[in-house]
Amino acid sequence: MTDASLASRATLRRALGLRTVVTTSTGLAFAALEYLAAAGLVAYVSGDSAYIPIVVAGVLALVAYGFFGELNGMFPTAAAIRLYMKRSMDDRAALVITFTYMTTIVLVIASDAFIVGSALAHAFGEPGWVASLWIVGLLAVAVVTNLRGISVAGLLQDVATSVVVLATLVIGVLALVHSGHGLHTPFQPLHGHSPGDLFEAVALGVFLYSAFEWVTTSAEEVRRPESINRGMLIAVGILCVVCSVATVAMSHTLTHNELTSAYPQLYLGIAAIGHSGLWVMAGVTAVTALNTFNGGFITASRFIYGTAREGSLPRQLAHLNDRAVPWVPVVTLGVVSAVVALLVALTHAWQVLVATGAALEAMIYGVAGFCALRLRRRQPDTTRPFRVRGLAVLGPIGVALFGLLAVTASVTVQTRFNPAPLIIILAVGALSAFYVLRVLPGIREREAARRAARPRRRPGR
Repeated sequence: MTDASLASRATLRRALGLRTVVTTSTGLAFAALEYLAAAGLVAYVSGDSAYIPIVVAGVLALVAYGFFGELNGMFPTAAAIRLYMKRSMDDRAALVITFTYMTTIVLVIASDAFIVGSALAHAFGEPGWVASLWIVGLLAVAVVTNLRGISVAGLLQDVATSVVVLATLVIGVLALVHSGHGLHTPFQPLHGHSPGDLFEAVALGVFLYSAFEWVTTSAEEVRRPESINRGMLIAVGILCVVCSVATVAMSHTLTHNELTSAYPQLYLGIAAIGHSGLWVMAGVTAVTALNTFNGGFITASRFIYGTAREGSLPRQLAHLNDRAVPWVPVVTLGVVSAVVALLVALTHAWQVLVATGAALEAMIYGVAGFCALRLRRRQPDTTRPFRVRGLAVLGPIGVALFGLLAVTASVTVQTRFNPAPLIIILAVGALSAFYVLRVLPGIREREAARRAARPRRRPGR
């Protein structure tokens, strides 16, 4: 039997429960970058009121959750994003948006790898180049774990995310308690700031929830389909609470230089329990790497697998190993993430990538709202296990708000105008368009010719 026939017959295994859906959705968002985004958000608001834009962003995340919940219920597959975009707009435009959006996971993983490597090198007093070794080593662990199957990867995700979330929450609370003084202007975010600053804070706050929806690509591996929607909802709640506590704790206890460093979480640990807190948060930072890399590989590889299975990527990307893992996408993601992470280590451009990721996430939330609206009109009779109430109102509002947030994030880096994120998005979009318009037709023609040349079985055999 050929590799192609094996790939066509092999299927993903339904081995994930609600717990792993929650930890995957939460873990994808809660990268080490979460600490930097939270610390950066403090500059946009007054005193200790940074939780306000986080809560507002959480409400917007719930709107996005509604969009993705309805769409995932209609298309519970690894390539759901591809399917509902394809049914809502021109297929070529859908593919360009999809491939551009895929870069979000790589950017998050790569930036996170740099942050983790830098934090660990600082904690151990090592020279900066040692961070590269940490980056490659942690990515390799995540790749090997993923290749061993979804059950092993899921268990790692459960443990890693639980440790990160609980430790961050405890450290944040202890830092506030040990500060010895009350909160400063906790209800006046605009004191000394403009409404535009608050809007930019919300745009950055959206990044704190970014990628929680990527767990929808695991729809073919959950034991109960409804676990995806429930897991995303729980994840948004967890992220809102933990990020709010950590952000207020940082604004309350850290100096400007500590907030703008590449590892504010280490200083937060010191503020909470002294020098031992540095080692606690260094360990937590290392675990965020496993939880983000592992979750990113679980979800992004399944999306690539699903897209290749439908013929929009080379068919080699749809091959599964003997543990039902799309091994080529997993290895490819690991290598590309390592390369981008090393580039970030050389350029220290992680702040630009944070803004790029925020813009891409806001963009895809708006696209999801558009698709949900369009499919209500185009496919009104399609079964929807989950329906967004008031979509006729929430849909247009969500599309407009997320579109405005995407534009804002794409031209702002650290409270200053900077078009670098927009340039990156346009460049990736141009490459995606080139692939869709010039490369993909040839791939599809060769695949069609290969299938036409395959000998047909005679009846009765």
